[in-house]
Amino acid sequence: MARFDFSGRTEIRKAAAKRVSDARTLIRAGDGQRRGAMYLAGYAVECRLKAIAMEIYNCWTLRQLAAHWEVDNERVFTHALEAFAQRLPLWNSLKASGVWRDFAGEVNQWNPAWRYNPREPSSERAEAFLDAVERVVQWLDSNRC
Repeated sequence: MARFDFSGRTEIRKAAAKRVSDARTLIRAGDGQRRGAMYLAGYAVECRLKAIAMEIYNCWTLRQLAAHWEVDNERVFTHALEAFAQRLPLWNSLKASGVWRDFAGEVNQWNPAWRYNPREPSSERAEAFLDAVERVVQWLDSNRC
């Protein structure tokens, strides 16, 4: 499946919510599922940031967002959460917010390579990460513009 197949803002917004829900389900499943839960939770933040960017700039696809920003597609298909968030008008508000510690200290540590990592983090580490993701997503939803 090509990376452009589900690059519309409606799909990406729905995917963000679904991935957080999936992550919570995996955490509740217990041992052996925590790394996957953390991967999905971080991916939810990526999706939410991209949906917000498309909403702010009135774009319906990531390709349109790339054209609006006058960058190549790789800049919008990035997995670098902080680099993407820096392009948004909410960046300074995020840095000044109460969830900045969650974003900088936990959520921004997310790495898409976690999907290849077979080692399981502790349940405390996984819960802390998912809790931080949920706080950041809630903040993003309340402070989009």
